[in-house]
Parts: sequence; C-alpha cells; structure tokens
Amino acid sequence: MIKRIAASILPGLLKHVPRNIKVLYPFYLAGQLDVAEETHHSPALPEAFDGLTLAYASDIHFGPLFTPAQATALYETLLGMKTDLLILGGDFGDVLANSIRFFELIPAFPEHLKVFAVLGNHDYGKRNEPVAPLLSAMRMKNVIPLVNQCQAIVRDGKRLLVCGPDDFRCGRPDFAPLIAEVLEDDFVLFIPHSPDVLPQADREGFRYHLALCGHTHGGQIVLFGRSLHSSSIYKDRYRSGWYKEGGQDILVSNGVGTSILPMRLGARPQVHKLYLRTQL
Repeated sequence: MIKRIAASILPGLLKHVPRNIKVLYPFYLAGQLDVAEETHHSPALPEAFDGLTLAYASDIHFGPLFTPAQATALYETLLGMKTDLLILGGDFGDVLANSIRFFELIPAFPEHLKVFAVLGNHDYGKRNEPVAPLLSAMRMKNVIPLVNQCQAIVRDGKRLLVCGPDDFRCGRPDFAPLIAEVLEDDFVLFIPHSPDVLPQADREGFRYHLALCGHTHGGQIVLFGRSLHSSSIYKDRYRSGWYKEGGQDILVSNGVGTSILPMRLGARPQVHKLYLRTQL
C-alpha cells in the first residue's frame, strides 16, 4: 500500500521541486543510473580469460516503483555494454509475480551472450510460493538460473566457473554441490544475491576468487556513512563497494531499484561493467 501511494503521488510533487533539489532527492532513478566501469585484476584468472568483460545488475524490484519503461531501458543499457557475460543478481521484482512479469516483459537476450542469474528474497514472494514459473520465464529469455548450481565457461581448456547458491534468507543455500563442481585450476565467480551468505560459505569450505553480490542497495538511504536501515544481518559490514576477506575479492552493488520508498541518498543506483585481467 505504501509503495502504491508513493508511486502515485511523488511524480506530481516532484514536478514542482527545483531541479537542484531533485538531484539531492532522487526518487525516480532511471535517468540517474550509473554504469560503474572497473578493471579487476586477479593472478588466478587463466590467461584464456584475460580481457573478459562482464556486466552485473541486481535488485531491480520491478513493480509499482520500477515501471515497464524503466525495465526496457535497463535491458537496452545492459545490451549496450557489449560484454561477454551478464550476471543478474536477483530481486527482479518486488514480489514473485512481478519478478515473473519482468522476464515476460523484456526481450530475450541474444544467444551469443551468456546470462546467468540467481534468486533473491523478493523472488520467493511472501509465502514461499513455488519459483518454478519464474525459472521457466527466465529460461525463455535465454537466462540460465543457478540454484545451488555451477556452470563452466571453457576457453582453451581452462574454466571460469560461475556458481550461484540459493537465497540466504528465503531459500536453502547448499554448498556441497558447489564444492563438488570446483576443479583445482578453475577461476570461481561466486554470485550470491546477498553477501550475508559469505560467512557461511567460508565456514563450509567453499572458496572463490571473486564474489558479486547485491541485496543491500548500498544502504539506499545513507547518512554520515551509515545505512539508515540495513537489510543485512551484518549491518554495514558489506554495505557497498569492494571488500577482501580471506584473500577473496567481493563486490557489493548498490543495485538498480528501490524498496519501500522510491528514494535514495548517498547510494546511487548502479550497474557494473568489469574488465577481468590476469595481471596489473
């Protein structure tokens, strides 16, 4: 109810707000989406994958606060980044039905682009509804969902292994099948929706080289360097940006959409384009 009221009232109010104030209060963020381009170096990356590019987008939250026009624009932005690989980090809708609608709405991704995705807590709905229809909708658009699964990309006999666990909050992450897939020389790209699962991965002995996570929205509303409200059980431990734990690199994205209210402060919406390189 709050989301629908905000979505119906705020656009009219913002028309009467001076432009300089709108910049400080970005309620509707489609035009302010940042494409964060970075080069990530890892000596563990096989030379066969040196120069590989990947795009990452999470927390779209399609629904009352993220319109069909914004969804189409996001799709075009991701394709326009012209990467080898696309990772979708979950929470595609604000509820399960809208996660399905998001994939029904967007065009299919081209077959030459490898697209992998994981589920977020919002993709399970409020009653742990069956997610099979969502997984089917994803596959129809050439998206490979990973639920406690890994998929290998092979170049010159070397593997980049993309591993996606089930959602930490609403699913059942299981690391045994992920560990079983990893070969000694693999470069492991771990793509959990929430960074909250990272300590569990460490406890269970799952090792990765690079983790891409969403869920936190970068805090969404950040005051004096702290989240006004954190969605993580670890508070701001994994709020936004790059971290390193146990020699493993972690990127936590601010994500694309919003939750509860269409408002961000100190945590601009973003998608990412990463260039993977073997050496500095």
